Amino acid sequence: MKKLWEILKKIYSAETGSAGWCKITVTAIAGIIGGAALLSYVVDPFYRYREPFFYNKVYYEIYLTAPALVRDADFDLFMLGTSMARNFFLSDIDEAFGCKSLKFAASGGTMRDLKKFFDEAVEAKQDSLKRVIFSLDIYPMNKPHAQYEEYDFMYEDGIRQEYRYLFSRKTYSSMIYLIKRKMRPKRIRKHQADPNRMFATEYKGKPYGLQEVIKDAYYNQAVHHTQTPYNKAAYEMNLHTQLLPMFDKHPQIRFTVYLPPYHIYTYCQSEEFGEADMLIRQRSEVMKALLKRPNVTLHDFQADPSYVCDHGIFSDVQHFNNAAARRVLADLVSGRRQIRSEKEVELNEQALRKLIAENMPQYYRHMQEFRRK
Repeated sequence: MKKLWEILKKIYSAETGSAGWCKITVTAIAGIIGGAALLSYVVDPFYRYREPFFYNKVYYEIYLTAPALVRDADFDLFMLGTSMARNFFLSDIDEAFGCKSLKFAASGGTMRDLKKFFDEAVEAKQDSLKRVIFSLDIYPMNKPHAQYEEYDFMYEDGIRQEYRYLFSRKTYSSMIYLIKRKMRPKRIRKHQADPNRMFATEYKGKPYGLQEVIKDAYYNQAVHHTQTPYNKAAYEMNLHTQLLPMFDKHPQIRFTVYLPPYHIYTYCQSEEFGEADMLIRQRSEVMKALLKRPNVTLHDFQADPSYVCDHGIFSDVQHFNNAAARRVLADLVSGRRQIRSEKEVELNEQALRKLIAENMPQYYRHMQEFRRK
């Protein structure tokens, strides 16, 4: 910094013919950087420097706002998951577990993303973090990379990271979004500013039911979209370098891990695409590994027909509403669907395979009926 100051003094005190252009160039660069810094301070879209003051804090970009949210929040229970954890409201979590909670629901999140969020929470709370609720999907276990590796700089400090933030295209596109949102608020997005519904997608009038499930399943079938293709190498890497170290390195934290209920058509589509067998084997292997961790309580809702065959609670083939989320919380507290032995894991695997076989004819019939419409 001292050398830079000396260089600047020489430029501005020089009397050579090129000194004027040097002064103009340096002044222009300083103006651009200063303007970017001022704009980022006034409309700081990811709360890196300050809390918003002319608009509400909006819970919409989990990957970019996570560092600031976990730093500023008061919590002793951390709920972590992919989009399957979206519609859990903080008030329901607090009431169920008697704690002050923070929830990160990362749509499309990979195991590397979830591990990153977990590490941020541990670093922020240190020894005061005693409880973690983890919504564990098998699908992220098969993803080899983080979802947004290009935004890793948000989790680091230093001049280079500040520069990347000030001149990131994402920073400015998000500024525009927040300004437009302030000027022309939309009813459908009001829930984004509600801290109780942090990263939720449920809003008044959101459609749920069989027709929504069939429509989503048909689209997935038409484009051959699978939630995540089976990837053995990625699964092994995530299991041993991302998932299990979370529990082994933090024996002081009590983990409640549950496999969230998908609509049965999720696994029906995996069966249609020839991937269900290995995905089901993976979930059994993961559960057996978790049973060996003394700080883990494990629950499995994916073979429970009261959830997975209840069309009314789903908005697509995976995502359930807040009413179902409250049921899950009650079941976690009561111990319902808790897995205590490898034998129970195997029985649940058999039950899930049976549910898939029973629902495949109905699944194909619904796809054919929707195609004829």
